[in-house]
Amino acid sequence: MDSFLIAILFCALLATGFVFLDRRNLIVLSVLLSGNLVLWYLAIGRGMDFIYEENSWMENIQAGVLLVSCVAFAFAGFALREKHRVVALFLAVLCFIFSFREVDVDELGVSTWLIFLLAEEGRAIFFLVALVLLVLMLKDAKYYLGNRRLYLRSSLGIHLVQAAILLIVLSSAFEKDLFGFRDHVFHEELSELLAYCLLFAASLDLVKALREIERKTFQQV
Repeated sequence: MDSFLIAILFCALLATGFVFLDRRNLIVLSVLLSGNLVLWYLAIGRGMDFIYEENSWMENIQAGVLLVSCVAFAFAGFALREKHRVVALFLAVLCFIFSFREVDVDELGVSTWLIFLLAEEGRAIFFLVALVLLVLMLKDAKYYLGNRRLYLRSSLGIHLVQAAILLIVLSSAFEKDLFGFRDHVFHEELSELLAYCLLFAASLDLVKALREIERKTFQQV
């Protein structure tokens, strides 16, 4: 019963994407969701608890998805101009920062300087870079707010809003076991993985989505 209710919860959240996304995005989203369903079956259906244990499969997959998304966002930045390049780079840095919490770098046997940079005080450098990029984005806040409907209706907006709900609301609720569901730890990890998959989907369509927004903005002028 718990799994049925959670499935309804996730489907209701992701329904917007299936209604408004184009065929290309739907294919990507369907593939990513299929992968998550396989993990769900293995962990819940087959009782393979080790999949979502600390530093196990799901956390490693999360880190991998985030790092690939980081690279995809960064490459997209080179294909974009001005304010949209800043958006792409901000999302790239954000994905890189998120990857910190999924990997215990100090347990990987890497160099001390790398541990300092990725697992200790050195991480402040990346937060500073993200802050600088955020400030640059805020300089164009009037533009973003004026075109908020275009952004929210784009694949970028849909994926980011859904990812934010999964990370901020559902993941936290499962972590604190607010619903009283069994296997709440797995569902916490699944919420995070789904969110990161949505970020990855957004990175793949970023250039197309932002160029479409630019085109529609130009037509409105």
